[in-house]
Amino acid sequence: FSSKQWYQRRVRGDISASLMTNPTPRNVFQICSVDEEIQKKPLCYGQNFVLKTLPGPGGELSLWSDRATFTKCAPKSRFPIVQLQDDSSYNTVWQVLCKNPLIRMEMEGKPVVAGDPILLNHCKTNQNLACMAQYQRRTPYGLEMEVCCQTFLDPHKAEKEENLWTIVVGNSE
Repeated sequence: FSSKQWYQRRVRGDISASLMTNPTPRNVFQICSVDEEIQKKPLCYGQNFVLKTLPGPGGELSLWSDRATFTKCAPKSRFPIVQLQDDSSYNTVWQVLCKNPLIRMEMEGKPVVAGDPILLNHCKTNQNLACMAQYQRRTPYGLEMEVCCQTFLDPHKAEKEENLWTIVVGNSE
């Protein structure tokens, strides 16, 4: 394979977000530990992990991002792209950060509570996962919002609403 063909075979698709909250194979992710030894422990703030789609219909693809270039960026916002890829490099490693920057250091190492607003920080770029409501595109599933990897700060140096996410826990069956 040429390098371009190899790259196209490994890239599976850009990520988009919708307001649909029903669990489906395209919006359910599993949190996988980077260290195999600590898989059964709860996810903690500051702990490295990989977000993967479910095996089977999801293909067990990892949430991937990298620095933006002229040819590799989100289609509308031009910020660093977020994709699903069959990759296990450092480009797929994320961390959960506390929403409140004043207590972020104190929260490191403490378990993440499901339902609390959190930040998903990309370890390689140190940018937060963002949902861009102002950049929408039509997909086979309807109108969806672009997802990129960019930290947005308000005048008080706290992350904006675009960077806030929530972990919803379901059955592990």
